[in-house]
Amino acid sequence: MYILSIIGLILVVLFVECSVWGLESGLGMLIDFPSFLLLMIIGAAMLLAAGMGKDFLAAFRLALGREKQAGLRERKRAVEAVELFMKAMRHGSIFAALLQFVAIYSLMEDTTKWSIYLSVLLLTVLYAYAVNLLLLPVKSRLNLGIIEYMQETGMEESVRAGMEEAESKTGEERMGAEKNEEG
Repeated sequence: MYILSIIGLILVVLFVECSVWGLESGLGMLIDFPSFLLLMIIGAAMLLAAGMGKDFLAAFRLALGREKQAGLRERKRAVEAVELFMKAMRHGSIFAALLQFVAIYSLMEDTTKWSIYLSVLLLTVLYAYAVNLLLLPVKSRLNLGIIEYMQETGMEESVRAGMEEAESKTGEERMGAEKNEEG
């Protein structure tokens, strides 16, 4: 189902672009391989720096439901890796756009090419948010997998009971401290 939704999203974007700008210019305006490659390098570098490359790849295996025996730790690490990659895409796109903006202003004497440079600048941000849109269902399915895992193992009730116990102890400690102050 996930793959079908991705294909549907791509078809909708292509349909809108082609209906607005025509077949040749609509698709050509959305392609800037160096910007996309820059974003992927930034995302991969962040994953490798955090030591979460394997966790990011495992996220897709877990999200597609092929791994039923995965533990809570593996699921949470996969969610963290996907969140890190999504953040790296957003922040990396803004960083790359600002770098491109500085380069545009270095060409102050030739303003005829500004529209081209600005469109490339915005494509970088567009790619980052397109990747984020594609990763949102993966993140959601991983979070649902964590909830299901906790329900199956009974961890949800034990976590809730532990939290209630900690809250009641905190209340008892406060009452004891108040009695000591009065006495």
